[in-house]
Amino acid sequence: MRVKHWDIFCKIVDNYGDIGVCWRLAKQLQNEYGVSIRLFVSDLVVARDILVRISDEAEQEYQGVTIVRWDEDTEFNVAAGVVLETFACGLPTQYIEKMKPETVWVNVDHLSAEPWVPEFHGLNGKHAESNFTRHFFFPGFDEVTGGLLREEGLVPQRDVFQHSTAMQYEFWQSFDIKLSDDDLKISLFSYKNTPIDTLLATLAESERNVVIFMPFNDCLPNQLLGNDNLAAGDCLSAGNLTVHILPFLTLEDYDRLLWSCDLNFVRGEESWIRAVWAAKPFVWQPYLQVDNAHLVKLNAFLKTFYEGFPQHQATAALHQAWSVNEFYPDIWHEYLPHLNDIAQYTKQQSELFLQQESLVPKLVAFCDNLAK
Repeated sequence: MRVKHWDIFCKIVDNYGDIGVCWRLAKQLQNEYGVSIRLFVSDLVVARDILVRISDEAEQEYQGVTIVRWDEDTEFNVAAGVVLETFACGLPTQYIEKMKPETVWVNVDHLSAEPWVPEFHGLNGKHAESNFTRHFFFPGFDEVTGGLLREEGLVPQRDVFQHSTAMQYEFWQSFDIKLSDDDLKISLFSYKNTPIDTLLATLAESERNVVIFMPFNDCLPNQLLGNDNLAAGDCLSAGNLTVHILPFLTLEDYDRLLWSCDLNFVRGEESWIRAVWAAKPFVWQPYLQVDNAHLVKLNAFLKTFYEGFPQHQATAALHQAWSVNEFYPDIWHEYLPHLNDIAQYTKQQSELFLQQESLVPKLVAFCDNLAK
């Protein structure tokens, strides 16, 4: 039985991955399944970078989705038929009190390629304080998990853009950027604990012109190439390297950036999965965790994505060096000659994952079955 009213709870812990994933999830449910969505957001200030022009109002309509400010003053008058708790953020006690026995409660957790994910996907347990059943939905990279988040029209849009010189030219022109055909184009979106200085110094000595595009965000270093007080629109240069500081991009423009570049440095979850769908070489930095627990997640992904790839070692070395803040020029020089092979392999892997059912159809079927 299809439930038409869903609530999504988004607790913004750090950076933009939480709201990015939740917003894409909300929009896809609305656009492709006609679901009425309320999105409860814990930090509207951070969310405003993604949901451009939202206000501080307690409740507002934004592109057909009801955005609700979630704080200690939020009043919960009614619960939806399906409630999605994202990334184990927890539901407010006042909300749980409004839930009915037939309410479907699902925790949509973080994406991971770790081997335990298929075993735990779809399990459930009793919530100790309320006795409601809480179901667990785990995104993943194979058919027996919750799949990967991907809206229906994404790949056709990507293909049209990547085959259109005019559309790409217009994209770069919107930032007043002119490029040469032989420039190596790299997007760079990272956390603070990355060896950016060493990477830039290495690229400055490249034989080929390298152009880096860095969307402006709170994780930019205080200084780049000797420049302080960085701002959107800045253009820095050293040797054969040029760095453009872009404004913070909309989700749509960030996709276009990934589609346009030869190599994408990405982070967290939102930009990671978008890099997979961009079908371009990428280097992923997972969110830093104590005791290097994030490297377990990284290595599980590297094994899943690059297993059998002849250049697996060079590819994995760059990912790992970037995530442990120990980058050396030799790692880049080992990686770069294989970039064309990595590009072909990445596209092949992206196409392989496209053959699997994506996350939202699986989630809708999962919740429909629970609502019977």
